[in-house]
Amino acid sequence: MQKILPALLIFSAVVFGIQPQRIVHCPTAGVANHGQIMFFASAFPGDGLRAGASLGLWDRVQVGIAYGAARIVGRGSVSVDPYPGLELKVRVRHEGIRYPAVVLGVETIGFGQYDSARKRYEHKSRGLYAVASKNWDFLWGNFGLHFGINYSFEENFNRGFSVFAGIDKDFKDAVGFKVEYDLAPGDWHSPRYNGYGYLSAALCVYFGSSSYATFNFFDILGNIADRPAPAREFFVYFGRELF
Repeated sequence: MQKILPALLIFSAVVFGIQPQRIVHCPTAGVANHGQIMFFASAFPGDGLRAGASLGLWDRVQVGIAYGAARIVGRGSVSVDPYPGLELKVRVRHEGIRYPAVVLGVETIGFGQYDSARKRYEHKSRGLYAVASKNWDFLWGNFGLHFGINYSFEENFNRGFSVFAGIDKDFKDAVGFKVEYDLAPGDWHSPRYNGYGYLSAALCVYFGSSSYATFNFFDILGNIADRPAPAREFFVYFGRELF
């Protein structure tokens, strides 16, 4: 019994529920299974669309790519991302009963429109980051807690440091919600920003063990001074076994 109980606890913490690849925008320590490919597509303000894919290797590594554009629908020129966003995640420690999973990663996938004059996305890509995630079986589903630190490469490596944290909760692998806060001290200076950081949330609907959709509310507090808050976004994720 002493050996069975810890095994059951690990099973309930890791297998029950769906651990997302992201909280809202910021990454979790979740890594796709070996041979699993994850596709995503997103719609964001400014008639923007972005899509990408990630591949899991050896249950420890995930590589990904994404590309998008704004003003796709309507008139005038389309504003495309200057380069594809790339992702590399390496899980340096798997999750245990008492300790979280830990991932080190590099990511240039940003969110929202790209500002070519300032050389950044509306919500910066993480750049170099580390994140820890811990999951529990709690109240009819999975509850996840996430904490990370990063330095973005955008704006010519200027003001890139940030700390982020968040939670995710699902109910019977059917519906759920996520909440994320990105401190983003580089985006505190006025008059462009109000100094609140980025509080975001998402409502989730799950279609299987690795497919789900989220309706996101980005920048709920209104950190971006000249834009109405929050920004509404829609994401769809679809996973399948490739090999």
